[in-house]
Amino acid sequence: MATDIVPIALPESLLIFRSDTMLLVLANYPGESTRHEGMSQRVIAMDQLCASRRRSYLTVSHRLYWHAEVEWFAEDGVQYRYNIFRHFLPIIKLLRQADTLYFHSVINILPLLPFLGFIRRQSCVVLDAHGVVPEEIQYQGAVRKSRLYELAEQRIFRRADNVVTVSDAMTAHFRHKYPTWKKRAIRYPILPAHVGSQAPIIDGERADDDRVHVIYSGNLQSWQNIDLMVSLIRRNLSDRIRYTLLTGQAAELEKRLLDSGVQFGNNIRVLTVSPDELQAYYQSAHYGFIMRDDMLINRVACPTKLVEYLFYGIIPIVKSSHMGDFEYVGYEYLRYQDFSANLPVRKSKKNRELMMRYAGDLRMVDFEQLIARER
Repeated sequence: MATDIVPIALPESLLIFRSDTMLLVLANYPGESTRHEGMSQRVIAMDQLCASRRRSYLTVSHRLYWHAEVEWFAEDGVQYRYNIFRHFLPIIKLLRQADTLYFHSVINILPLLPFLGFIRRQSCVVLDAHGVVPEEIQYQGAVRKSRLYELAEQRIFRRADNVVTVSDAMTAHFRHKYPTWKKRAIRYPILPAHVGSQAPIIDGERADDDRVHVIYSGNLQSWQNIDLMVSLIRRNLSDRIRYTLLTGQAAELEKRLLDSGVQFGNNIRVLTVSPDELQAYYQSAHYGFIMRDDMLINRVACPTKLVEYLFYGIIPIVKSSHMGDFEYVGYEYLRYQDFSANLPVRKSKKNRELMMRYAGDLRMVDFEQLIARER
């Protein structure tokens, strides 16, 4: 188990370099305060795949780390944090001594743009895309920042030997966007730890009554279409339906429900629970809200919430069914226009079996495949 170690500020003459460094990961290894974040979970999951290797992590900043930080987070894992102005030469040395460089997201490429030319030609460069960063940033309204990430993405696609994506839809997007890029693409979504670990009970065996149980799990970002969900709940209040809304923003969601005229009672619960508690709620749920818009960001994604719903036999209630590869493989869903108080009390064995096959396919991939260059 990795533990947090207090970063050490070292004078320039005492900076630690490992002459045997073979794998350099371009990311910040997560501490306890950030382990729950989406990118952090993927960084941790990928690190577990290469835990037997000696590996260095590098993160750089133009504002932070004027005193170099070296942090050992595992017996064979060390994190370097450098400032791009003060530690120009140490950064170059780390890049040049690595045989394999694994970039976590275009986000970690942008601050290293001035250094990409120092990577040895024979080194293997891998991009773990995570998402479509320029498009995500543009959607948030940061147009100038989006253009910078676009430049970083263009540069890495000219150099990357392998690109790891979370869906075949994401791979297809990159192939279309960069038609001259002919290198390897490998699909490797990260599944939550409890998905695939044991067979969940389906068909509602764990339900504590005979009502339809509808769940929501997530926060209140604009792309979650929370107002649409609240409207559906308001129009479909019934003794036959029990709503369980799980969110870290419970007070705000309660206010939205009350403002829309929804009164709380035995049929509506708004809760904040820990990740370890989610499974019990998923076990008893029949349907689950995940109402994202039909847009590129969602079409290429592999939403953790959707993965969890399918694994537990929950039938997603969707605004758009185009999320990652799941429509292509035939998952069962319900369009929000068809949601009503007369839905049957049932789970989806089809969704459960689909996710079991999906998880099985991923277990066939190991880290060596992700970093192997084509011959």
